[in-house]
Amino acid sequence: MEVEGSKIEVCESCKKYGEFLGEIKSPKKAIVKKEVKLRSDEVEEILKPNYGQLIIQTRQKMGLKRKEFAMKINEKESVIRRVESQKMEPDDRLRKKIENFLGIKLTEVYEGKILDSKSTQTTLTLGDVIEVK
Repeated sequence: MEVEGSKIEVCESCKKYGEFLGEIKSPKKAIVKKEVKLRSDEVEEILKPNYGQLIIQTRQKMGLKRKEFAMKINEKESVIRRVESQKMEPDDRLRKKIENFLGIKLTEVYEGKILDSKSTQTTLTLGDVIEVK
């Protein structure tokens, strides 16, 4: 198929945008998708969905303003504001500082399910990659 001067392979729905030149004899490269396999004994800790609100509530119960709290854990107030508004996820170091100072747990255990490790092969077409307006 030739579309705007380029010889490419397209899907059935995109054929109407170009001129058919015949079959292109090129080796097809397949994209291999591998699924992650977690053992049943593996667990992962993820941030709670409401971690920002949890920090705010606990800090306020302790009678601390954001600026005071930031000074006590040796962080910038702007960083604490972004974490509390959940515009930024704290890294492990910051998360542990917050948890230790406030006496709370910001993570929860996520147990992975056993997934099939079989690979699937898929060939992408132009229609998979671009959106035609």
